[in-house]
Amino acid sequence: MALAASYIRTESEGGLPTEDEQMATIVAYAADNGHDLVAHYKDLDAPGLLLYHRPGLKEAINNIKELEEWEVLIVAEPRCVSNTDSALHEFVHKLFLYGNRLESPALPWEGLLADMRSYRRAMRRGRSHETRDGVR
Repeated sequence: MALAASYIRTESEGGLPTEDEQMATIVAYAADNGHDLVAHYKDLDAPGLLLYHRPGLKEAINNIKELEEWEVLIVAEPRCVSNTDSALHEFVHKLFLYGNRLESPALPWEGLLADMRSYRRAMRRGRSHETRDGVR
């Protein structure tokens, strides 16, 4: 049984499921996949652009870096972490580097990891083209 934490983010615009809907999804996913929820983090009415301006997510990041109380962070949907691909992929990369993972019923870890790697390869190719063309 993997130790897990939940992360919930809501937006004032209502673009994300409610706190209760997200928690129900997370609890059901954890039970179905043999995860023991041992910590909970949330940022209510938080915009989805800047990851490090959210106290709940900062606390979760501190846990993966310092405390290591859990190995899986479960979200109802990947966009509950961020509305932007770059921020989501940065977060997935950070989890990967620390030996943790992000899971969601909407997209499994393997899918998130593959998307992050594809995004990082595309970014490297874009930078190498800029450098070769003398544009930087």
